[in-house]
Amino acid sequence: MSRRQLERTVLEALADGEPRYAVDLAARIDEHPVTVEGACDRLHENGGIRSVGCRRYEITATGHRRLADVQPATSGSDVRTEGRP
Repeated sequence: MSRRQLERTVLEALADGEPRYAVDLAARIDEHPVTVEGACDRLHENGGIRSVGCRRYEITATGHRRLADVQPATSGSDVRTEGRP
């Protein structure tokens, strides 16, 4: 999984609004905890998530926008974001 894909997966796992520990995110998305902690560090630096203490994170408005702006590609189809031409 690429860094970008991993970060998107972390954002998706946090999208329900419930703060989660990095180790719990790792278990939820089936990735190594150290790998997920690195992704969380990058997302935190870029404003996609915020720390709520003790390696526990929640998604921010920036993170929600990032999820909305980048739609996953599907094979052979023209993916468009709702409301865009």
